[in-house]
Amino acid sequence: MEEPDDDLQPIDDEELETEFATIATGASVQEAKRTALEQLRKIVPYVNPADVEFLVLEEGSRGSFFGRGRTAARVEARLHPPDEHAAADLPPSAEKLREFIQTVVGLMGVVAHVSAAETPEAVRAEITGEDLGLLIGRHGATIDALQYVAAIVVNGDRRERRQVIVDAEGYRERRAAALTALADRTVQKVVRDGAAVTLKPMSAAERKVIHLHLKDHSRVETVSEGNEPFRAVVVSPRRTR
Repeated sequence: MEEPDDDLQPIDDEELETEFATIATGASVQEAKRTALEQLRKIVPYVNPADVEFLVLEEGSRGSFFGRGRTAARVEARLHPPDEHAAADLPPSAEKLREFIQTVVGLMGVVAHVSAAETPEAVRAEITGEDLGLLIGRHGATIDALQYVAAIVVNGDRRERRQVIVDAEGYRERRAAALTALADRTVQKVVRDGAAVTLKPMSAAERKVIHLHLKDHSRVETVSEGNEPFRAVVVSPRRTR
C-alpha cells in the first residue's frame, strides 16, 4: 500500500486552486510538521508557515525499550491563501517587518507565526510557535542578528530611524529578568568585596539592560569596556564626589 506522506493533493475539486493539503510522517510531531512544510513548498515555494494549518493525526510513540511497537507521528498540513485584509490593516513599517521576519523564519525551516505592531516607541514583531530554540540561538545570538538586519530593512533610507524589536515566545522578557537578577547578585559581590567585577561579554542590547537597571544605584556604577564581540559590563563601587 502506497504511503500518503509523499503525495501533495487537493482537498477537493472545488478548492483545487485555493487550498492544498499534504500528509507527512516523522519520528516526532515537530519533524512531521517540517516534512509537511517541505512538501508544500514543492508546489508553492517559500510558502509562509503562517499560511499553513497543521492537524495532528497521530502523536506517535517511542515504543518499548528496544523500539518495539514504535509508531510514527502523522500530520496533515493545509495551505490557505494569506489574509490580504489583515495585512492591509497593518501600518507600512509593521507590515514590512512582518513580511521580512516571516520569510526568514520560513527559509530557516521553522514552523512559526509572525505578528507585528507599531507603537510610538518602536516597531515590534512577535514570533510564536513550537521549538523556537534554533531561531533564538545561544544566548539570543540568532534572534539578535535577525533583529539587527530587520532594523536595516524597516528603516531603509528613513531619516528618523525607528527602534525595531524582534521577540520569540517572550524570550526577551525572560532574558531581561535573568540579566537584572545577575546585576543584583553582582552588586552584592561588589559591595561586599569593595572591588570591581567584570561580567561576561554581552551584546549591546543586553549590556543596556544592566546599565539601565543599575543607573541610579547608590553603591555601584557601570561602564562597558573592550571591543566587540568581547565588550563587557564592569560593575564598580561608586566613586564619591
